[in-house]
Amino acid sequence: MLYGVFSDVHGNLEALKAVLEFFASKKVDGYLCCGDLVGYGPQPEECVRAVSALPGLRCVVGNHDLAAIGRLPLKWFNSYATATIEYSRSKLSGQSCKFLESLPDKIEADGFTLVHGSPKNPVEEYLLSGDQFQESLPHLHTPLCLIGHSHMAFYISKRGVRFPETVPFQDGEEKVKFEDGLIYAVNAGSVGQPRDRDPRAACGLYDSKTRSFELFRLDYRRSLTQELMRRANLPEILVERIGIGW
Repeated sequence: MLYGVFSDVHGNLEALKAVLEFFASKKVDGYLCCGDLVGYGPQPEECVRAVSALPGLRCVVGNHDLAAIGRLPLKWFNSYATATIEYSRSKLSGQSCKFLESLPDKIEADGFTLVHGSPKNPVEEYLLSGDQFQESLPHLHTPLCLIGHSHMAFYISKRGVRFPETVPFQDGEEKVKFEDGLIYAVNAGSVGQPRDRDPRAACGLYDSKTRSFELFRLDYRRSLTQELMRRANLPEILVERIGIGW
């Protein structure tokens, strides 16, 4: 099967539309989402509705999703994130809240694991290093783990006793072919708020038949998202982030 992989939409409908149009053009068979549909961006309700309607969707919950429905204390967020979570709460319908409530924190299926943070701490840990990956291995029961949360695109691999290697994705890089005997964690970056100095929406294609993953970066109308954020009186620092990818 060919899956569209995405994460960290964060209420950015313009970026999400670009990603979903791309997936449609590739005729994906299903969708794998690593959470955080809301927070930061100006259109949380529209994003939840769009994602929840996707056929063949497998989606886990993110920390901003949990905070928006009151299941994670706001004290764990900085003031900018808190302001956007409160905004998201004011915009989400009952139906969208029920959808977020229904999302698990981990999915294991068809040879892959889906989490927002890490296998060890599915919602809150930022999995960035080989050391963290090593600590998560006892909690990982598949050869592939798809993650989000950090808003940066990279993969980590490990064979046997070899120390895990972290490799950032570069624009235009060839697809990663998963080798037998290796264990992988793959982060497809962020749809709505990238933090790797590339402001374009990030997403990926995972082919379970060829056991490969390819990252893509897509342009979208960032200026429109920024305009909507300003109209909603969301923090200016987050508006600026949309334009610079940080």
